Amino acid sequence: MIELLRRIIRFAVVIVVAFIGLVMALILTFSTLIAIVFLLVISRLRGKPFEAKEYWMARRSGRKSTSTQGSLNAKDVTDVESRDVR
Repeated sequence: MIELLRRIIRFAVVIVVAFIGLVMALILTFSTLIAIVFLLVISRLRGKPFEAKEYWMARRSGRKSTSTQGSLNAKDVTDVESRDVR
């Protein structure tokens, strides 16, 4: 009888955790949809079409890329020796 109660409690905990995960996924989905709708409305008000590719290209252009900076200088490199600890 006690084993049956333990299994029922475990099952209830799993169901509650799954439900919490489902709610979190729904919140993420709806917040993403709201953000996309917001971007679409703003782009319509500005008179420009909203394209995801242009948006991400504009976002990336402000960042510095490590591949475009050229080769590394000697003072940019740190020599690190690692050893396994047992």
